Amino acid sequence: MTTWTNAVRPGRLLQTNRRQASIGRPQTSQSVTFPAPKGGLVTTADMASQVPGSATVLMNFLPTLAGCKIRGGSRKIGLAADGGAIGSAFKYKFGSNEKLFMATASAIYNMTAPAAPPATTAAAVSGLSGGDWCAFQHTTAGGSFLVCLNGADTRRVYDGTAWTTTPSITFSDATTMAQLNYGWLFKNREFFLKNATLDAYYLPVNAIGGAAAVFPLGGVMKKGGSLITGFSWSLESGDGLSDLCVFVSTEGEIAVYAGSDPSSASDFALKGVYQVGKPLGKNAWIRVGGDVLIATTDGLTPMSQVFQRDRQALTQVSVSRPIEDDWRRAANATGSGWTLKPWAEQNLVFVAFPDNSVVSDKTFVLNVLNGRWATISNWRANCFETLQGGLFFGSRDGYCWQGDTGGTDDGLTFAATYLSQFTPAGQFGQRTAATMAHMYFRAKTRPKVQLFARADFDRTAPPFDRVTEGDATSPEWDVGLWDLARWDGVSETLRHDFRQNVRASGDMLAVGCVITSGGAVKLDIEVDLATLQVSAGEASA
Repeated sequence: MTTWTNAVRPGRLLQTNRRQASIGRPQTSQSVTFPAPKGGLVTTADMASQVPGSATVLMNFLPTLAGCKIRGGSRKIGLAADGGAIGSAFKYKFGSNEKLFMATASAIYNMTAPAAPPATTAAAVSGLSGGDWCAFQHTTAGGSFLVCLNGADTRRVYDGTAWTTTPSITFSDATTMAQLNYGWLFKNREFFLKNATLDAYYLPVNAIGGAAAVFPLGGVMKKGGSLITGFSWSLESGDGLSDLCVFVSTEGEIAVYAGSDPSSASDFALKGVYQVGKPLGKNAWIRVGGDVLIATTDGLTPMSQVFQRDRQALTQVSVSRPIEDDWRRAANATGSGWTLKPWAEQNLVFVAFPDNSVVSDKTFVLNVLNGRWATISNWRANCFETLQGGLFFGSRDGYCWQGDTGGTDDGLTFAATYLSQFTPAGQFGQRTAATMAHMYFRAKTRPKVQLFARADFDRTAPPFDRVTEGDATSPEWDVGLWDLARWDGVSETLRHDFRQNVRASGDMLAVGCVITSGGAVKLDIEVDLATLQVSAGEASA
């Protein structure tokens, strides 16, 4: 008789009606790449228009062609004797004679080689009634003169050695020199604007003083207001046969004249009147290449586009278009008092505006080679000027500072923050979670870095107190120590990378970093590409 058992025959596997066992769960995470921030700061993009390679936060970094690099520190180099806020900065340069001046509401100070604070620097010109100066240089056969006007005091002229109020200017009406608030040079002829009027004045060719003739524009500027600024501008790159004389009103009207003799209606002809946003200050314009950029409530407007577009269309070609929201917020909070200063050696432009509670402690920075933006904090600058390739600015407490030098702000550390554009790791509406960040940097020495991730346009940055100090033995010229610095290429710029766990969850994700600068040496850190390891979840409700 055969006996049946449950024993499994040799060579046979136990049969089951269950599904095949799962050895492991399929991989659900993926890596999302964020290019180096070559696009600079962009605050105007919506969810669907986020541009790879742009930044939603770029604080205390300077925009470069390859991305961004951390700014240098700053130090106090001079203190005005009256302790008032420094409102204007200007320089004199003729041959090897170069001087830096800064002005408070009551005095002008020579800050070329000032006494080291806390010692104060005595005034070069005192007893003044205003500190909002305009300055331009006029070179004639008799020398080179720095002409300065503020609309409250008699015109001041610096000849390279001393300040004077001569030669005087006479007028055919009741105008006085103290009422002249702005001036510029056009075809070797000095033009001036008068306080709260639509009248301009001009001197004979190559004249520093003498009888001024009036040039009224009341019938040209239809929207009223007063003249605020003016300049020469050429359709060519630089001054040439097409050099034009431009008058700008407080209402944003621009009158353009061609010719050389304002006393002749046939020679000095009106080419047209154009409309832009309201100008943000009499010193709120700069020359960039063959163009002039005017800071207005609508943005940083190129003069070359004024002829071709109406006011509404000009916003589309504004140089400040990437940061239009921040720009308009600052413009609405201040209204005027802006100053622009190019730093030619670094291809940067610094935009300073009055401090306010809406946009506080911020300076806009533009790279003129690629039109990219960043912001600077902790400087609280009223005005900027350059001297012998260095950058200087005046503060609200009477100090003259040198910028982009050393690794601290007058001995205090500062943090530089970068946050990339936000991007959906999957489809729009699908929540994702970031778990790890990976970022590359270019630097001579390995920095200390805090990586982080953010979701759904959260632009906050984590605190980070680990300080990175520059290498005192760096071979960088004018930074490396003699007999200590290595000049054999050992300290050349290298690529460093960091991997850190991060946590963020949302529909759109961004990656960022914080670097805290300290020490006596300026850091040389540049941000490169980054990645986020993310896991995709279900669609958001």
